[in-house]
Amino acid sequence: MAGTVEEFLGVYNPQRSSALWQQLRGTPQLDLFRSPFYLRLLLAQAGDGGPALQGRAGLFTGFVRQAVQREIEADNPLFRPGALLDKRDHERLVQHAWRNATDLPARGALLPALCQLAYGLQARRAPGEASRVRVPYDDALALLDGEKYAPLGDELLHAGVALQVLEVQWDDVLYVHQLLQEYFAARALTGQPRPELVSTAWRADQISPSLPDVLVGLADSDPLPAAPATGWEETFVLAAAMARSPEDFVSALLAVNLPLAGRCAAQPDVVLSDALRRRLQQALIERSRDPAADLRARIAATRALGELGDPRFERRRGPLGEYLLPPLVALEAGTYPIGSDEGIYPEEAPAHGVEVAAVHLARFPVTNAEWRLFIAAGGYDDERWWETAAARRWRSGEGTADGIKQRGRDNLQWIRDNPEEYRRMVDDGRVNPLAAANYEKYLAMSEAEFESLLDEKIPSGRQTEPRWWNDPAYNEPTQPVVGICWHEARAYCAWLSAQSGLLWRLPSEAEWEAAARGLTGRRYAWGDDFDPARGNTFESHIRGTTPVGVFPGGDTPEGVADLSGNVWEWTSSAPEPYPYVPNSGREDPAVDAVPRVLRGGSWDYGRDLARCAYRYHSPPGDRYGLVGFRVWGCLPHPEALTTESLISVNTGSLPL
Repeated sequence: MAGTVEEFLGVYNPQRSSALWQQLRGTPQLDLFRSPFYLRLLLAQAGDGGPALQGRAGLFTGFVRQAVQREIEADNPLFRPGALLDKRDHERLVQHAWRNATDLPARGALLPALCQLAYGLQARRAPGEASRVRVPYDDALALLDGEKYAPLGDELLHAGVALQVLEVQWDDVLYVHQLLQEYFAARALTGQPRPELVSTAWRADQISPSLPDVLVGLADSDPLPAAPATGWEETFVLAAAMARSPEDFVSALLAVNLPLAGRCAAQPDVVLSDALRRRLQQALIERSRDPAADLRARIAATRALGELGDPRFERRRGPLGEYLLPPLVALEAGTYPIGSDEGIYPEEAPAHGVEVAAVHLARFPVTNAEWRLFIAAGGYDDERWWETAAARRWRSGEGTADGIKQRGRDNLQWIRDNPEEYRRMVDDGRVNPLAAANYEKYLAMSEAEFESLLDEKIPSGRQTEPRWWNDPAYNEPTQPVVGICWHEARAYCAWLSAQSGLLWRLPSEAEWEAAARGLTGRRYAWGDDFDPARGNTFESHIRGTTPVGVFPGGDTPEGVADLSGNVWEWTSSAPEPYPYVPNSGREDPAVDAVPRVLRGGSWDYGRDLARCAYRYHSPPGDRYGLVGFRVWGCLPHPEALTTESLISVNTGSLPL
């Protein structure tokens, strides 16, 4: 979508497109302009010579200013100096005499009345509803009560229509867009904040029905319902930027709706003290890891933390720009049990021990916030990080669709080979209905027809970001990065090594299993018994990635998070038979086109595949939406290695 935004700017504002793009590129506000609605607001104001980068409240304010000026210039009688807009309002509009980016002329009745009307409409919504409200014309007049507005009701509504913020359909009045309704309602809150409007329960014992009861009542195909909301959340986010005292506004929210307070604080046009930001960050971290909090409350807290900035990841500057150093957990040296003789999957056998050297690993999978800095540093453009011939070919655009296509072929062949098991999965709701319908079409195709479809749907070409990078379901800062292939994961490790002066790499599958199972040989990362409340698996019904670390009960005793569920994790190993032999060549990164082992299960796979012993694999060029990775480090002294030697060391064999 970043490319789409740049192209859109070039088409609709060629004179300023380059300057606008340079201001937007790499900023959090770029996400805002993925919405065509906001992009149109930006272009309208940029074309008028207004400032480019503003928050949402500033964009709406600019739109309203332009609309009023348009009607004044057209000599609309409703906008001549008088009760709706007084003389001083006119002067300020003509002179652009604004105190700040969200200031509007409010001496006359027009704009305050639009705020009162919007607030009244918002208040009519059912709890949790977030949509524009239509009311009969006479009801709209009734909402404009008081000595100042009641005598002007018809004129106020007609003026709102002229401004293109209101519309009258038959005999109903409504705002032309839900976001405009929320904007004007937000302005009403700036003078009289009412934090009780967004007060929500967050403790598991306060929410009914409880999460375990909800899970029991869901069919296999059902997603986990969202936690109850008030419907006022977006209105308060807009209001924070316009509040008389943003510090007081956000502080009041902190006590009643912590994630919303974090979201408000993260808005680019909300200015707060460093002390309040740190207080919010710490409170959000604690909420995200609080076992007493409902899972959905932990997810909401971690999402807000990502917007505000997660201090658990240390922001540093290396020779190539900024990077984030993740929190680490030490894995002690020892003989670890790996493999399984349970007989569930033959490739897990035999159970045996393996010597593992001491190593540090990231507490969490690599997040989108971390990966964003790799992109910003030109990671896809710098050939130094793409160490093997196969990786360099992939970076240049050669065969980038091969891994994805091969997984499609493998999946279809598995269905043909296991029709009864596949049918049970469909009947149990373990296959997405849309995917099941597509597979029925694929099964009816000839091999040539299916290959033609793969070529059409999955074109090859140079890639400069993860496959799902612009999908809102997967691209929040604290979510694990997904849609990256094995070559991309290794390139990130090489780049992070050069940035930090520390050696980072992918783990061998033996190391990964050792960290997940520990010296006692746990079945799951947390213990021997499965519990859907401890990890993001199919049984948790989340149906997508969760922010990292929101299942504190799923941590290993050593403190590593998300090793059972959420995303599959790339390892350095080829899927050779057990027992594991470290010097068998299975860790050689230069061996081309060999599948690589994935570990840990994911949100779309069930309990058996989340066991620590389960071994999955995929082509190294696959960019699956269920797959991420975490970094492992030997942590040499920072002065011991130069950038060049780090790169050469990272291509060598991996010690165990």
